[in-house]
Amino acid sequence: MQRLGLRLPIVQAPMAGVSTPRMAAEVARAGGLGSIAVGAMGPEAARDNIETFRALGAGPLNVNVFVHRPARADPRREAAWLRRLAPRFADAGARPPDSLDEIYRSFLDDDAMLDVLVQAKPEVVSFHFGLPRPEQVEALRAAGCLLVATATSPMEGRAIERAGLDAIVAQGYEAGGHRGVFDVDAPDACLGTLRCCGCWRIPRACR
Repeated sequence: MQRLGLRLPIVQAPMAGVSTPRMAAEVARAGGLGSIAVGAMGPEAARDNIETFRALGAGPLNVNVFVHRPARADPRREAAWLRRLAPRFADAGARPPDSLDEIYRSFLDDDAMLDVLVQAKPEVVSFHFGLPRPEQVEALRAAGCLLVATATSPMEGRAIERAGLDAIVAQGYEAGGHRGVFDVDAPDACLGTLRCCGCWRIPRACR
């Protein structure tokens, strides 16, 4: 709070698709940390959102990026999906796309987004679904950004610590189906952050 000049210990959740510059500015003006999620944006849109926030003169800003395992093209599988979905497009009177593309590009292979953040120098850059490359950490740190990542397990928390980031967001299973696990194929203990009767509350489905 002292480093960022916050009056309230509140961080607006950076939800892709709904976190807007105006929402972030209102949170910042109220004394918390406003956030903009750029995981579903291209670099130019991210720059425009950050500039809009700055123009509102609100205060510190957190920009959140997705750091998941980059998608790998599989033309045969993608063509099969398009064939299967073709009747649904026809029902809606629409034409299916010629090919599939990922909505959420990973920050790991998006150096154009890194350039935007280094130039914009948001007070905080936060990472979801994984960790950035060491050279990305160095570039953002040199730009003066405080670096934060989400962990859903002690193993992920230790990885964040080893990467030298400044803070960890401990995200429990209660966060829902959108938890930021680093590896979807790894074992998941479904750890929670809420306590019930002195024990960690673990969803029934994961027991």
